[in-house]
Amino acid sequence: MVHSLYAATSGMTAGLIEHDVIAGNLANIDTPGYKRDIPITGSFREEVIRSLGTSGSKDHIRTTPLGFIGYGAYIHGISSDHSQGPLVETEGSLDLGIEGEGYFVVRGPSGDLYTRAGTFKLSQSGTVTTTNDMPVIGTRGPVTIPHDARKVEVSADGTILVDGEVHDKFRIVSCNNPFAIEKIGSGMFRIPPGNIGQAGLGTFTVRQGFLEMSNVNPIGEMVRMISGMRRYEACQKMIWAIDQTLDKTVNDVGRVV
Repeated sequence: MVHSLYAATSGMTAGLIEHDVIAGNLANIDTPGYKRDIPITGSFREEVIRSLGTSGSKDHIRTTPLGFIGYGAYIHGISSDHSQGPLVETEGSLDLGIEGEGYFVVRGPSGDLYTRAGTFKLSQSGTVTTTNDMPVIGTRGPVTIPHDARKVEVSADGTILVDGEVHDKFRIVSCNNPFAIEKIGSGMFRIPPGNIGQAGLGTFTVRQGFLEMSNVNPIGEMVRMISGMRRYEACQKMIWAIDQTLDKTVNDVGRVV
């Protein structure tokens, strides 16, 4: 009976966390470069159930395996889906979307960070930065654009042409192990140094005037939310039924009439 309470309660707790993850995904449908989160569900270790009895002598206890019982589910962790998001045309000269593999490199307060959100802007000093004022890195360090530049073009491999002449090239890296990517918010990721590689030619295309939007599928997320609510309600009903059974056991069984 207590095992059932543990299983139902753990199911409700896991359902609440999953609901929060889905809500976060839905809230970032229109966030450029956002990668949807996925709750990783696990189950508690199963325990063997045995019946106890006596055989022959009362001092000899015999056990008979009946099967296994679990203690319910839990959220093992939160992972991210790094699949391609749709590209939306903006016609902005510093709006860049990556089609395929790869991440832009930006200089964060405590080291390099990586992003797929190509909503870049030009600072007063001429440095190309993110919306959070972090410099975007090229082959020569932070990318700068002269203030008197009349036309800025970005080719498919990330090469920057200013007024028709090669000026710099965006540094675009890949990750050898997607599970090592850590999401830190604001469209930024942290990748351990041992998992960083140079994105190979042909594995990506930089699209100027486009932004990669969130890869969240709103219909799929709503279906998962409804399914999770149904599981949560089922666990609630299970706890209510167990409570009623315990009430009968405590108050009615063994009552002398």
